[in-house]
Amino acid sequence: MTSIEIELRSSAPPAGAVALVNTRDVAVRTWRLGNEWGDQMISFEVVRGEAMTLVVRAPQVYTRNVPSPISVPAGARHPVPFDLGDGTWRLEAPASEVFAAGASLVAVYEVPESREASEAGVR
Repeated sequence: MTSIEIELRSSAPPAGAVALVNTRDVAVRTWRLGNEWGDQMISFEVVRGEAMTLVVRAPQVYTRNVPSPISVPAGARHPVPFDLGDGTWRLEAPASEVFAAGASLVAVYEVPESREASEAGVR
């Protein structure tokens, strides 16, 4: 992916989708959600004044945990839904402090190097 955009619904804590935007002229591969690879590719930084709080997906228990890639065509957007109030996210501080007035939300897309990512062509 070459860029990401946050599409927010009006809610507290924030919810919406992170759109992975492929601005390249060829398809790129990323992970689907619902497995440890896909669930870890998106995190958030909440910036409020001088403070920055990291928000990551809490470890999940999967009945079937297999890497599942998806191809995003050139010029396409792949939305990744999120709800930071659904209990699946880990905050470094209480939500009332993290998402207080004046906070900015930054989405982070990262695919850690792994054998699975290499074999699936995910980056």
